[in-house]
Amino acid sequence: MKKPLMIEECVYKIPLILSKSLETQRSELEQALISSQRRIRDFAKQYGWKHLTKESFADRAEIYDNKVEFDQALIRLTRTAPSVEIPKTYSAVLEKRVIISVSPELYAQNYPEGIEDKYFEKLIAHEIAHSLHIRILDGNEDAMGPIWFFEGFAIYAAGQFENYSFELGPKEIWEIVRSNERRSYKKYGAVFRYFLKKASIKDLIEKAGTADFLEWLQQI
Repeated sequence: MKKPLMIEECVYKIPLILSKSLETQRSELEQALISSQRRIRDFAKQYGWKHLTKESFADRAEIYDNKVEFDQALIRLTRTAPSVEIPKTYSAVLEKRVIISVSPELYAQNYPEGIEDKYFEKLIAHEIAHSLHIRILDGNEDAMGPIWFFEGFAIYAAGQFENYSFELGPKEIWEIVRSNERRSYKKYGAVFRYFLKKASIKDLIEKAGTADFLEWLQQI
């Protein structure tokens, strides 16, 4: 398979493998891959991280029209135990420089909460954002912080749920911050944006992997 070809600064044409039924959407899906990279490049540029997007994030992408096939690909790629049940809403991942995703239609069907303008482009951008986060941390994935934080960062970077107007109260914010269980991505986005009003994104990233992150958040 061909290597990714740079088509503009920090943006690559990533070789794409599709389920047969999706071939008629190839042009649209290739454009979504390109637009997702632009989205992350432009986000990174705002904060002085553009240099971290110069190298491509993926060598290929695979998009499936069937959730079972996607789950099987995910298990192979991530070496997850076959006995692990993949949630219905789990729709994309970027691992080992491979993007795998369900189709836009399947994503909308399985995760209607995620439907918004350019939702598929943002889904792919979300996964690229996780890789950007790791590059910001010089490859130290252990420093990405708790679930709400690294998912919140990816949601913010991808521009997901920007028009989600429901504001969380202090009690629910701190319940989410203290919890290790996965919660609503919309709420993760809301919590991340709440703390962005109190501290810079760079300070938040620097502190997220530290043992006193929670205490620090309570003081800002």
